[in-house]
Amino acid sequence: MSQFAIFVTIKLKPGNAEAFSALILENAEAAVRDEPACQQFQVLTDETDPDTFFFYEVYTDAQGLEDHRETPHYQKYNAASQDMIAERAIQRCTLEAVNT
Repeated sequence: MSQFAIFVTIKLKPGNAEAFSALILENAEAAVRDEPACQQFQVLTDETDPDTFFFYEVYTDAQGLEDHRETPHYQKYNAASQDMIAERAIQRCTLEAVNT
């Protein structure tokens, strides 16, 4: 079975970048450390807009993402960040090749 990935774009309400960054980095670190299905969790910020974040997450399969959403660290991030987010877009992908 192919690996599963998502690209997430988050646009924050102004003034939330610092607090949001701390939340998402804690979530990403815990996901890679504690979830066997989470292969990568990259957090990026837009060079020209500090209120725009991008995530690239790779899981062994789509169930890995569903399992991630049930973890305490995701639940904490999700609850704490809801009021900070103006827009969210998620693209679900099949990882065809890994180039290192």
